[in-house]
Amino acid sequence: MLAALAWLALAPAGQAQQRFVLPEAQKLTFSDCQGCPPMVVLPSGLAISQTPVTKAQFALFVRETNFTQQDWGCVWGEPEFPQAPNHPVVCVSWNDAAAFAAWLATKSGKPYRLPTLDEMRYAAAGGESSPYWWGQDVGTGRANCRQCGSKWDGKGTAPAATFKPNRYGVSDAVGNVWVWTTTCHGSACNERMLFGGAWSSPPSDLRATRSIWNEIGLRFNTYGFRVVIDAS
Repeated sequence: MLAALAWLALAPAGQAQQRFVLPEAQKLTFSDCQGCPPMVVLPSGLAISQTPVTKAQFALFVRETNFTQQDWGCVWGEPEFPQAPNHPVVCVSWNDAAAFAAWLATKSGKPYRLPTLDEMRYAAAGGESSPYWWGQDVGTGRANCRQCGSKWDGKGTAPAATFKPNRYGVSDAVGNVWVWTTTCHGSACNERMLFGGAWSSPPSDLRATRSIWNEIGLRFNTYGFRVVIDAS
């Protein structure tokens, strides 16, 4: 991505110099099908969904495949708190998320998949090395967690893209929902890592170094997911 360019215009003697700043280049985004997740291309060449997959996007998958959940836990359409179609889908297991990615790959003809833990950390950091992409402290109104200073704190999900995106154009980079990854926990690989923290998490769970794991067949109303594809 091209960085914003800035230059000083030389003014006649005795007059103040003027600074001209060209706007930062637009992030490269695309969507491979109607109703599918909008994607943003990262500097690495990987493209990731701009937000966690939404309830509306998951509903399209359910309609087109007649998908029914088989695992243990809450149901994606009944998360026990109010949700609109533009909220991130929750109550999805790793198996559910993988089924969505496989459907998206078939629908688009491109190799969509779930991200690895390292890919999520890279996308969420936005090129920064601080604990949160915006700085050292959780601050106020930067994300949705139990003490993040938003009106959704500890109550449920916020609409996707509510909060300012990071420098890579990734919205809701942390908070709102834990994101399933393909990274295994344990040699049997029946548990997978999750990243980013959720609406019920303490601020420490949103740190770039933090992750948790759970069984691939469990569904909670704090678990969601994103999809990725190599766009290079």
